Parts: sequence; C-alpha cells; structure tokens
Amino acid sequence: MSSRVIARRYTLEIPEASAPGRVVWRGRDAVSGGAVVVTLLEDHPQADATLAALVAVRHPSLPVILDHGVEGETRYLVTPARAGQTARLRLSARGQLTGADAAALGVAVADALATLHERGLVQGVVSLDALILDETGPPRLEDLATAGLARPADQPDDDVRALAAILRELLAISDDASLLEVPGLSPRFAGLLQSMASINPPSAASARDALRRIDDGLQPLAGSVDWEPFAPIETPQREVGGRGKRGLKLLVGALAVVVVVLAVVATIAVVDRRDAEQRAVTTGLPGLVTTVPNTATVDDWTTTEELAATTIETVPTGANRRPRPIRVVGIMALDPAGDRQENNGDARFVIDRSRKTGWSTEIYKSSTLGNKGGVGLVLRLVQPSRVTRLVLRTAPVGATISLYAVRGSEPATAPRGWTTLTEPVTLRRDRAVLRVRHRGPVTTVLVWISSLPSERGAYVLRINDIRVVGVPIGA
Repeated sequence: MSSRVIARRYTLEIPEASAPGRVVWRGRDAVSGGAVVVTLLEDHPQADATLAALVAVRHPSLPVILDHGVEGETRYLVTPARAGQTARLRLSARGQLTGADAAALGVAVADALATLHERGLVQGVVSLDALILDETGPPRLEDLATAGLARPADQPDDDVRALAAILRELLAISDDASLLEVPGLSPRFAGLLQSMASINPPSAASARDALRRIDDGLQPLAGSVDWEPFAPIETPQREVGGRGKRGLKLLVGALAVVVVVLAVVATIAVVDRRDAEQRAVTTGLPGLVTTVPNTATVDDWTTTEELAATTIETVPTGANRRPRPIRVVGIMALDPAGDRQENNGDARFVIDRSRKTGWSTEIYKSSTLGNKGGVGLVLRLVQPSRVTRLVLRTAPVGATISLYAVRGSEPATAPRGWTTLTEPVTLRRDRAVLRVRHRGPVTTVLVWISSLPSERGAYVLRINDIRVVGVPIGA
C-alpha cells in the first residue's frame, strides 16, 4: 500500500500486478473522489510525441485519458479505473462464445487497434486479461499508456496476431487444432484466423472489415453459449415518428396514474385498520412501497438510496413477528489478505435485483485462493435486524461459504473479530439457503468464501444474487 501523491491530487494506492516495475497504480482522485489508474511513463526520446498521440486517441474500446503532465522527473497519465470483468473471467464463468459473438467482439477490438495503428501506436498487451467486458458498453482494452510506450510504434502485426489468439481462446480452439476441422466454424472465419496468426497478417483495419462480413449466427459452435458479453458500439435505431412518441408518452402516463391510484388505495386500507393491539400479535400489514433505487460508491462501498417512497411499510411490533426480506443499502467486496481488490466495481450487481448480473471472485490457481484465507462480500442492512437466513444464487456449485455479522462498526480484519452466524457450508446447488440460528440483532453481514469450485481448470465463484431475510428490530 502506497501513499504517494501525484500532482497534489492523485493518491497512488495499489500497484497493478500485471504491470512490470509497478509503473501502473490504482489510485484515487482527491478532487472528484473517484477511482483512477495512474500510469508513470518511462522516459525515452519519443515520450512527448507518444503522449501527444495517446491523448488524441478517441475510441469507445480504449481508455479515456483524464489528465496528464510532468511532476519533477515523473511523467504521468491518468485514466478511469476499470469496471467490469476480464474476458478470461467471463469466459471461465459462462463458457465459450458462439462464432457470431466472437466475430462481433473481434470487430470492436480490431477497430480499436486500427485507431491506434493509424496514429503510429501499438497496444502491445492484447490478451483476455487486458480485455474488459461489462453489461453496458463495448469491450475495452486496458493499459493503453503502458503499451504505447513499451514497444516500437512500427510493429502493429503483433497486435493482430494477439487478437487472433484471443479469438481462438474465446472459441475454445486449441493451438494444435486444425481450424478447418472445428465443428460449426465457417471456412471464411477459419481462413481469417489462420491469416491473422501468420507471419504477414492483414492490417487491423482489414481484419475488422473481414470480421464484419462473417456471419456464423445460423450455425453456432458445438457446446457454445450465447452469453451476450457486451453491448454493440453502435446500434442504428430507426427514428420513431412524432405520433409513436406521443403514444408512448400516453401509455407511460396512464401506467403512472394506475400505480399512484393503487398506492393510495393500499395505503388507505392499511391506515383504516387502527387496532394497535391486534397488529402487535399478528403478522404485519405492509403498505405498498414504490421506490426508485440509486447507487453511489463511497470509500469502496456501493450504497443504494431510495429517491422516492410513497408509503413507509408497516412493521409489526409484537413478539410473533415473522421474517421478511431485509433491504441491503450498502455492499463492498473484501480481500483483507490480498491487494484489497476483488472485482470491487461489480459488487453492486449482487443487490440490483437482477439474476442476469452479478459479482465474481478473481480467477485463482487453487481452491484455497492462494492460501490467503478467503475473500467475501460485506452487506450493510437498512436497520438492525435479527437475520434468519440468506438466499444465494451462485455458479459453479461447490464453493465453501460461512456467514459472519456485527452490530455497529465493521472490524478491519475478516473474519476475525466478526460474530459467527454459520459454520462453513459447501454449496451443492446453484440456489442455496443458509439458515441462521443467531438471535442477536446485527447491522452488517459478511459472506465469507474460503474455498472455490473448479471450472475449466480455474477456480472462481460467481454470485448472481443475495437476499437477506430476517426480523427488523429497530435501532
């Protein structure tokens, strides 16, 4: 952990493990509070020209340069901290791509490489680990600044050959396999991959154009999974006429009126039942709650705020209160024995109420996570509650998980210093229910992962959803 500050603004915190010589650091911008990547550039005769070319690059699959300059003898470059998963992690969690998806991903990467090559730059680190995928945009190549300075600018062929290797991995084609014998792979695609891996490959722009003409959508590869790795760079949309827009607005307005009316009716029904003693010994009479969740990240915590609530849910006060879902208002990935980075930006997807998104651990070479004890997710509850169970949806099966909790401030160590809720449990199904017998109220729950399942020779766990069930007891 470092505390060095660049330009009186960027605090260098954790070095990138993949960057030699610790020239790339994860850090934080003291002005905006956002997470950034700070690259310390090596000095060489073409450094200024290379930096000027990098700053001028604009492409949706390349990092945006937020700031750059010179402090003393140090030349630095600042880009946003990456979010999403590496392509290798996504591949391990969801399986190989279809031919059509691989070609579409190749188009995006080849187009980014062509943009660099046109300015006399090379990427230099084209790999599944340097390719970031998320649910909201195109794939992105990382470590742009390091690559631009690490290799001569007149060797773009290696970038194209590296892209060919990526496509083979995405399609689960081994190095010694004959491309023309791969089931479901069109001869055109096979020929292009072979050409891109040759001594004299086509340019990145030519590879991009050829990939655009490939259509394997009607014949998916054997065993492939269509997992929609990214949104397209540009999706042409037919403009909707004025009449269509007016119709859509009317429909939305009508639905909004119906929701408000139902909320008012439900609220009146609850308020009319004013017998407090009866409510104390029976189950709660919840009012309709209409909320619009908003997320924000503060000190590595992803928090959710309710922007609007039409009715506050009635909470029973008697001894026979039944468990109900407890809202999680903050979530944070935890890696106390490592580099404190465990796909932190994806933690929010565990509580976004969608099973199509999620968080996953990094890829490890052993089930014991490199003998560092474990990693986890910290869930901050909306109010002190007696937790009765957690419902998890995970993949693949076979992980070992324990639950811990505290009431009040969270100990910096984990799981040491936390109260044990469950003993270690090995998950045997993709939907697991962990029951808790601890009766004390808690404010924070720790989902601790001490052993990872194996998949395709790697060790990784993906958590798509977590639901907390219990009895809120108030402050």
